[in-house]
Amino acid sequence: MSQLKVQSDPSYTPVAASPDEEDGRRKETASKKRVRYMKQVGLFVLTTLGHINFGMGLSWPNTIASDIQRDNKTLLGTEMDLSDWQLDMTSSLLFVGTLPGFLFGGWLVAKLGRRRSMMVVVLPCVLGWSFVAFSFNPSTLLIGRFINGMAYALLVVAVRTYLSEISDTAIRGAAILSAECMKSLGAILIVGIGMLGTWYQIAFFCIAEILFFGLVVVPFLPESPTYLTVTGKEDEARSVLRRLRGSHFDLETEISQLKKHNVRSDGSSGWGVLLKKDIMRKCLIVFGLFAISNFCGTEVIKANAVRILQTSGLSFDRDASSIVVFVLLLGGNIFQALMVDRIGRKKCLILSLVLLVLAYTVLGTYVFMESSAVEEGSDMGGGRWNWIPTACLMVCAFSSSLGIGPTPWMLAVEYFPTSIRSQVMSVCTFFGSLMSFASLQVYSPMQEALTPAGLYWSYSFFAIIGIIYTLTIVEDTTGQKVG
Repeated sequence: MSQLKVQSDPSYTPVAASPDEEDGRRKETASKKRVRYMKQVGLFVLTTLGHINFGMGLSWPNTIASDIQRDNKTLLGTEMDLSDWQLDMTSSLLFVGTLPGFLFGGWLVAKLGRRRSMMVVVLPCVLGWSFVAFSFNPSTLLIGRFINGMAYALLVVAVRTYLSEISDTAIRGAAILSAECMKSLGAILIVGIGMLGTWYQIAFFCIAEILFFGLVVVPFLPESPTYLTVTGKEDEARSVLRRLRGSHFDLETEISQLKKHNVRSDGSSGWGVLLKKDIMRKCLIVFGLFAISNFCGTEVIKANAVRILQTSGLSFDRDASSIVVFVLLLGGNIFQALMVDRIGRKKCLILSLVLLVLAYTVLGTYVFMESSAVEEGSDMGGGRWNWIPTACLMVCAFSSSLGIGPTPWMLAVEYFPTSIRSQVMSVCTFFGSLMSFASLQVYSPMQEALTPAGLYWSYSFFAIIGIIYTLTIVEDTTGQKVG
């Protein structure tokens, strides 16, 4: 059976849970509901173990930036000398690799299904980390980073689509954000492991982690029930839904609603739906959020925490400070996961952006005054204010992961129904990766052109734009069924 088509009469809009669903839920006791949610949370954890590898890949440039200053020898005995431009590329080339990866991933996840696609991730990810581990010059290193980017794109499309489709509406936001939590955990692990081993030794650890995820964990996960429904496998969908939702849930009502969500009145289907006005409008909203997110420094903080601390005049231990920054990234993700289904996506975005404006403004002012004091041959405050850069970076890390960092990824999933979700998400995240590449690659040139202070003030400016954009354009999906 071919995939069903997508509802849009006149446009596709997520809807609140049906009365039948609410009546069914009222018959369920509180204790059984907690048990059901705990089972789903366990499934979220297993599904997102691969995102630990993604987080390690994102944060890995911090390790090599620190290592080559002490010892630039490779595993094969050659010397690895990286210019600032090449250090930028170790971060940004990962996102270049995601560009073809997202487009291919959108097709593959729709064709093979969510679970099988997660298994396919293993091959390119192992290949990419192998290139990194055995790198003998910058070129081989960058090839590995590009291949890893392709693998992570496929992982993102498969996992986040899957999470949105297996979770209850009431905890869908937390489900999608569990991937961000695991990604932040991976970033912490890579810095911690980097204190014990070299950048190429870490690559072998990453290979082992993704093999465990793809070959041991994923084969035992159920397929997405919504994917099974729209591809005509309703008996399998009922079996999975019964395990996920429990005996108190009206399975036939959910299946009929899924069918209704995935039928378009204009008869269009497949990739061609992306050209429809209602779908393009939602895509443009997500595009705008991705652009604002990246030019608020969201990915720059993750990939260049060590370099930011270096240019800010920090006198503390850089590795320890970097771990603190990534712990706060994880803390922000956890806080949003707990709050996003209660207060909504838009309020999380606003809170995140307001905190970013304050933190970047203070950080830029401090760096400007510090550089002016150095030029005059003095020490601003006798070193009493050296804690400010780390404090500001910590606030930036926490607040970016509280809203503007993960929310574009969330809405790229929630704005679209099942039959085109993976395809449209791949297009949205393709644009997001393009913005990530741009923001990471211009990090050093912007510092030179604007000075570090000007760079941070520019991030503050984009955060202000983000507040206006969120208030006037962004549509909230909290508490709505997405089909």
